[in-house]
Amino acid sequence: MKKIKNIMPHREVEKRPGTLTRALYDIGFGVWFGGSVFGILAMNPAVEVLDDPEERGKMVDEGWARFQPYGALGLGVATITHFIMRRRAPRKQSDTYKTFALLKDFFIVGAGVTSIASLALGEYAVDDYTPVESATEGTEETPPDVEKAQSGLSIATIGQLVCGIGVLIAGAILATERDKA
Repeated sequence: MKKIKNIMPHREVEKRPGTLTRALYDIGFGVWFGGSVFGILAMNPAVEVLDDPEERGKMVDEGWARFQPYGALGLGVATITHFIMRRRAPRKQSDTYKTFALLKDFFIVGAGVTSIASLALGEYAVDDYTPVESATEGTEETPPDVEKAQSGLSIATIGQLVCGIGVLIAGAILATERDKA
């Protein structure tokens, strides 16, 4: 029997990311990106309906303060599981797969950097007593240094959205390339 096993060709089973790892990645990334999109595109500008500019600052500050632990946990889980899944890449990787795997790495790290920048700038740009038009726009009473932080916050939030979309596109291309292999 041992001789037959040595003669017969055999193929090792390719290691693919596990269901739990993939599910944790999807949930983590979904929480971070979904919450970021909601906050940036909906909540930040929606506070303009409040009459008192100081109330706007309170609302934005409180909304982001409540989301940040969940967003950070989601992005942390997504980052860890992303790199676990990277260890289970196809054996025969196409050049496209290699390129988009590196791009996805870049966008995942970029998501972390822009999230930390948004957190830091947001803490400085919007607090309970800062009069604001929205999270990224001041009023006539807004101090100049806070307006500068709000400009930086605008850039950081655009970076978050770009990184999130980049992760989604790169992930879709990687899945397609994996299916071809």
